[in-house]
Amino acid sequence: MLARVADSLYWTGRYIERSEHLARYLKVQYFSILDAPMSQNTDFVFKSILNMYGIEFDPELEVDEQEVLFEVGLSLTNNVSILSTIAAARENARSFRHLISTELWEVINQYYLFAKEYDPEFFKTRGLYDFTVNSTKHCAIVRSYLDHTVVHDEIWLFIKLGIRLERVIQIMRILQSKLSDIEALTKNDSNQALRQYQWTTTLKVLEGFDMHRRVNRKTLTQKSTFEFLVINPIFPRSIAYNFRKVDELVNKLCLKYGPDSDLVFRAGKLANYFKYLEYSEIADDLPGFLDQALTKIYSLNDRIGASFFT
Repeated sequence: MLARVADSLYWTGRYIERSEHLARYLKVQYFSILDAPMSQNTDFVFKSILNMYGIEFDPELEVDEQEVLFEVGLSLTNNVSILSTIAAARENARSFRHLISTELWEVINQYYLFAKEYDPEFFKTRGLYDFTVNSTKHCAIVRSYLDHTVVHDEIWLFIKLGIRLERVIQIMRILQSKLSDIEALTKNDSNQALRQYQWTTTLKVLEGFDMHRRVNRKTLTQKSTFEFLVINPIFPRSIAYNFRKVDELVNKLCLKYGPDSDLVFRAGKLANYFKYLEYSEIADDLPGFLDQALTKIYSLNDRIGASFFT
């Protein structure tokens, strides 16, 4: 396989997964305005959305609701918008459509056309829920066709590796964003209700609220949220679960293309770090933990590129 093809496969997986997380974050954060505590106002929520998307803004100025929604949703000039991310996934997939099933290509293309043709004015006024819910459904359909219509060879492995690694990155970025929100909202105030509300929205963004409640059967806390989203070995949206899958995919690719002991070592070390991690080890500095972990994951991404895409 050509290195550029492998690179396109990997990034298609990453872009598809990224678009889903961006859509879910936008939906949950936006509608949290309806039932949030009074101290969490509309302006704060939109600044939280901009922060999660990595868009620079002046914290002293009020934001325009419709402008923010268009910028993060349907702007093609903003390369971190949902539409731009979907367009990038489709463009990468177009370069290797002869390697995947017609069915998979069609659902990726349908996802792109759905987003591209969505009426911006309707989106900014009444269509946000419809757009974000359908975006997550399109992503689920793409993953389903990937698993059920494509041979599970190196083509599948590269796309799945992109999906799994991007999921880990997005979980960490969402946790970072929520820690930042809590810090801004509470400062030195130990408002437990407000903190609990923020962790509730975090779990809802990652579709883990109901399973957290079923597994823990106790009051939701920062500790229980981090244990569930970072350490839980059997929740499909936890970091530990997904990094175990990253490690498996890396090992399978290295068996096929030749051993890369450094890449295998790094992936295995990170997978085992999250597998055996205890909350007490990171409780005193959660932002520092996330920053350091993300640095290591980005370094692993660079190593994957050096091993397979150059």
